Amino acid sequence: MEDSKTTKILEEIRDLLQKNEARVSTDELTSESEQLIKKAEKEGDEAATKIQSSFDRIHDKLFSVNSILIAAFVGFGKFPSENPIFNIWIALLPLLNIFYLIFLEQRQMEVYRHASQRMNWNLSTDVEKYGKMINKQNLRSLLAILTTLGLSIYLAVKIIIY
Repeated sequence: MEDSKTTKILEEIRDLLQKNEARVSTDELTSESEQLIKKAEKEGDEAATKIQSSFDRIHDKLFSVNSILIAAFVGFGKFPSENPIFNIWIALLPLLNIFYLIFLEQRQMEVYRHASQRMNWNLSTDVEKYGKMINKQNLRSLLAILTTLGLSIYLAVKIIIY
């Protein structure tokens, strides 16, 4: 009788230890999962920051190139004085492009402003809106790169064939 009582107590202790082991194991898995989620969120935020800084650097370089293009188009619109390389009105093209770049920077600020409110987002609509904003901004930036490149090539060709 005492052996069955001891066996029963030992079985209860074993069951309790197994339950405790399962709880500890579950807690460890939950903790590891939370750490992985936090790491993924941190990496996502860092990636978004790097992307935004890349856009800023690209736009800064486009501003610089366009400023040079404006000076070149205006300069070659007056040089040589008897037969200038460009009609002075062509200098409006890089000027219009720089206004487009200003518009692009304003839209980029809107993307940043929207992203800064991430904690208040409605997940069903704002995540999709953010994705659309990023895609549109990518296309706008590509257009700015292409127009700046096109103006640079146009300038080079006009100077070479002059």
